[in-house]
Amino acid sequence: MQSVNAGTGTAGRDQLMKFLAKEKDKSVAQDVPIEASTPELALQEAKKDNCDYVVTTNQTESHQENSLMTGPFGQTSMPTYYVTTAYKLTKVSDGSEVSSGSLKASDRGSEQNAISFTMHKIADKVTQDIKKAGPISHS
Repeated sequence: MQSVNAGTGTAGRDQLMKFLAKEKDKSVAQDVPIEASTPELALQEAKKDNCDYVVTTNQTESHQENSLMTGPFGQTSMPTYYVTTAYKLTKVSDGSEVSSGSLKASDRGSEQNAISFTMHKIADKVTQDIKKAGPISHS
């Protein structure tokens, strides 16, 4: 079982949980949403919920750039949203870091879409890292 706390708000957390649930490798058996606002509190809440791992995320960058697009009706200003989301996968039993990183995405539609793209990448990475770490024995 793993818990998820997303510093991108509940929408980001929900997106991450959705992508984790869709992973083909079911080594991530059950996902539990965490309401805590800091990694320390998230770890405490994950321990209380008997989780093996906790994933915390933090949106570290978000900006928008306008691009001029030329089309049949003249020039149009089109925004592109850029987002960087950092994540950390922690083993709950001892608080050790399993993996961490920072992933970027961009989208012409909305910032929320760009956040969703980073959450999908994080779900893929975290699932691979949990599989590499192997099962946790509960004695």
